[in-house]
Amino acid sequence: MIEMLKSLPFMLEVESQEPDELFADKVDLFKICYECDGCRVMGFAAFPKDIPGEIPAVIFNRGGNREFGILHPNAVCRLAARGYAALGSQYRGNAGGTGLEEFGGADVNDVIRLIDIALDLPFAIKSGVYMQGHSRGGMMTYLACARDERIKAAAIGAGVSDAFIMYETREQSMKDVYHELVGGGPDTHYDTFVARSATYWPEKIIPPMLICQGTDDWRVVPEQSIKMHEKLKEAGKETKLVIFEGADHSLRGTAYMDEVDAWFRAHPLA
Repeated sequence: MIEMLKSLPFMLEVESQEPDELFADKVDLFKICYECDGCRVMGFAAFPKDIPGEIPAVIFNRGGNREFGILHPNAVCRLAARGYAALGSQYRGNAGGTGLEEFGGADVNDVIRLIDIALDLPFAIKSGVYMQGHSRGGMMTYLACARDERIKAAAIGAGVSDAFIMYETREQSMKDVYHELVGGGPDTHYDTFVARSATYWPEKIIPPMLICQGTDDWRVVPEQSIKMHEKLKEAGKETKLVIFEGADHSLRGTAYMDEVDAWFRAHPLA
């Protein structure tokens, strides 16, 4: 498996990893380094130990920024244990990678590049991929889903859909993230905020979109998911909103992953 992964276009380094004991007998896990826009980008890939034939690929987009909210391998192992070929990125400039993270700028290319890699896997269904994003990863997913027709269905968990709401409802440290990675706030960088706010361009979203949200989420307030769902419906897009009462930003203890799995399986890759 390692030699096959190393032979893929854009792949620079591959290292076998021991998955969490929860997934040890179900999943093969690899730390990967791949090239995008001249940057070395770090990430993880996980596959079922038993691959019966062609299987669907999923790109998982992490939340946070820089080293905060760093991609944990369990995020891809969780998907691989359900039968998917799962890949996730740390985004450029993070976890030993090179380049500069832009919080929804050129770093979206790092997500698109994983689609290229996933579809070159010999056991991946070639007609397209699925995509899942959590928190900031939701923003990355919306951005990718407005650009790439190879994404056939997407699922968002507590996802950032409106940078203006995010800026207005969060503490100073989150505002600082926008100033440091985007260049400023909405008063000086209005167009940049619009570019990172899918609620302003729902008509551009290509695949069917599942949106999951907890009512007790203070990091990404429910208003963001509700607004995005309404905007998608107004634009005539296929979408489903699932609200988990009492759930926080993590959506732990909910049927979140079951909803994601069901959504993907309801939109089979041809």
